[in-house]
Amino acid sequence: MLVIRRRCGESILVGEEIEIQIAEIGPTRVKLAILAPKEVPVLRKEVHLTREQNLAAAQEVSLEGLLELASRLRRPHS
Repeated sequence: MLVIRRRCGESILVGEEIEIQIAEIGPTRVKLAILAPKEVPVLRKEVHLTREQNLAAAQEVSLEGLLELASRLRRPHS
């Protein structure tokens, strides 16, 4: 891991096409401006982790489980 100190308005380059600029510094957080090509996904880590968890949970359901759920939803309520 590389740790670099930057002040507001200063930037970091990742490769030749990605620039991360320190846009604002507050007492409890830092605002970053990220310039990257459209084909490079830029996500907050928690969004990425939630997506991975959702995909893993969706894969755990078997076809039989889906058919059972579908049959329960089709039954009229008594």
